[in-house]
Amino acid sequence: MIALLVITDGRRDYIRQTIPSALAQLEGPVTRRVIFDDSGDPAHRDWLESEFPTFELVSRPDRQGFGGAIRAAWEHLRHIDEHYVFHLEDDFTFNRPVPLPDMIDVLEDRPFLLQLALRRQPWNDDERAAGGIVEQHPAAYTQRCDDQGRCWLEHRLFWTTNPSLYRQDMTYQHPWPRGSRSEGVFSHNLMRSPKIRFGFWGAMDSGEAVTHIGQERVGVGY
Repeated sequence: MIALLVITDGRRDYIRQTIPSALAQLEGPVTRRVIFDDSGDPAHRDWLESEFPTFELVSRPDRQGFGGAIRAAWEHLRHIDEHYVFHLEDDFTFNRPVPLPDMIDVLEDRPFLLQLALRRQPWNDDERAAGGIVEQHPAAYTQRCDDQGRCWLEHRLFWTTNPSLYRQDMTYQHPWPRGSRSEGVFSHNLMRSPKIRFGFWGAMDSGEAVTHIGQERVGVGY
């Protein structure tokens, strides 16, 4: 039912931490595991095949860059049977179990909600000053809880490539844009519809579900 997509660009020390953490903490029917390797290095591809034999390894002959890697990975995922994708870059670890079936239930009940992301620690100066991503603009987030006690935060600020769950049909209904600042452009394009919303899993006071361990970006083509 769920495809785990890990996008990497050559940082072995990070992905060695990220994948075991994800496999230990993602609870639910992950029925396909995919690594998109954007290193452009055949030796690194061989290493990934040896290190993570339970994953499908997908790549292109040339390096695609941040946006190109997402487009290429989504092209691959358009033809799978799984209905959901858990999106993961290669430099995150998980602080606690992630109940994927509960997240699916929320997305199924709310078709206008395009994504449920996991909160990370504050990263830039503004986030650190405020105390976190959500704390930076708390009034922009609305806490929702269902009758089973599952809570999440809805907003219309951005779509994020941080760890998140989204529907597989995102990969073809909303193509990833070309050009610079593609993540911001993608969010802007989605928000042309006044009905679309995004979400963070957990209540307002639930804290950080993942830790961003990558100290420097080495990717290109953002």
